[in-house]
Amino acid sequence: MANGDRLDSWKAIAAYLNRDERTVRRWEKALGLPVRRVAGGKGTSVFAYVTELDAWLAANQPAANHVTADAQTKEPSPAEPLESAASRKRVAAAVLAAAVVAAGLIAWAVLPSGVALSDLRVEVTDTALVAVAGGREQWRHDFPGQRIEVPNERRRQPADILESEPRGIVTATALQIATRTEAVGGGQVLSLSPSGALVHAFAFDDRLVFRDIGYDGPWGINDFRVDERTDRRRIAVVAHHFQWWPGMVTVLDAELRRRGTFVNAGWLERVHWISADRLLVSGFSNARDGGVVALLDAGALDGQSPEEPGSPYYCRSCGGARPLRYIVMPRSELNRTTGSRFNRARFEVHEKGITVRTYEAQLNEVDAVDALYEFTSALELVSASFSARYWEEHRALELQGRITHTREHCPDRDGPRELQVWEPQTGWTTVALHGKDHQAP
Repeated sequence: MANGDRLDSWKAIAAYLNRDERTVRRWEKALGLPVRRVAGGKGTSVFAYVTELDAWLAANQPAANHVTADAQTKEPSPAEPLESAASRKRVAAAVLAAAVVAAGLIAWAVLPSGVALSDLRVEVTDTALVAVAGGREQWRHDFPGQRIEVPNERRRQPADILESEPRGIVTATALQIATRTEAVGGGQVLSLSPSGALVHAFAFDDRLVFRDIGYDGPWGINDFRVDERTDRRRIAVVAHHFQWWPGMVTVLDAELRRRGTFVNAGWLERVHWISADRLLVSGFSNARDGGVVALLDAGALDGQSPEEPGSPYYCRSCGGARPLRYIVMPRSELNRTTGSRFNRARFEVHEKGITVRTYEAQLNEVDAVDALYEFTSALELVSASFSARYWEEHRALELQGRITHTREHCPDRDGPRELQVWEPQTGWTTVALHGKDHQAP
């Protein structure tokens, strides 16, 4: 080494990153590891700066795990003991935590005097998070060699500005994609100082096992919500597998340490703190083939959706806790007739309760056909109906001959037919809705 910050060979770089040289060379080629060539030297004459490596590792750890050639850190096979997999994950998490702490010490941007934290607005580009105040950029957090995506449910407000201690910004990426190779890495939750320095980072590294099939990720983040109603800040984060159906929600503390995880047999897309000890989530149930909304105990989160052991949707690697209430809204006639995608559920929380919409058919980027459900804050049904647009599309399908009855003779003329409800005391029950006064809200 020429000095304490510079590494002057592949061997020194690999030793610093605790990987073999083959892995480090692949990271440089595939993910843009910041390795420099010596001017006028041979092609193998390289050097790198420790500070640049630390910053790169903090931003690229999930993607790097997918482009590694190091046998010491390979993912376990389905037949490998889960204990050894968990041990390696703890080691990987410790490496990531150390890199994040080191990167957080590099305060390369300072919030100018006269600019308050509350003045900041965080915007997202393809490769960076940018803090703006008074129409001027104040600092940016870059993702070298990567393209980032914003969580679906946070597009309007990609970051939360937190003025209680510890002050700073909480934000997240949905996915991180290597610009050179298009390799997809999972999303991250990021805690930044007021001046934009990275303080903490969290990424899902879970391996979920259903029957004999393991799902390792990458995990895309859909939503996150900060709760500051107690003296202990908490962050609820929703994620789902990038390609397959498992989903989960976890609660993190102020240092982004995990405090419990609930796994769902289907994507989860939205989360909300109903109270200090209650979480509301929504998405889809692959096991029951319908949109889902569930109420969870935030203090006893380590569990899964209510499936029986032996089911292909029962998670063998998950905790045993169950939801407080779990409601499935089956697909409608229109959803099945049009061959539309799963009727995922999304909710809005308001003073009178909770409105849940299941998207039965997507007509274009803006318009959708939906079913509307009104619940109390305890997820007790108040009303259920189809939107006016549902019946407009029903009529269009009649004229095409794809539906052979009118609205007046439709089995669903009074609205959705039933709900499937699970509660700890009763298990699964089918609740018939016809015959009740279900009016559109």
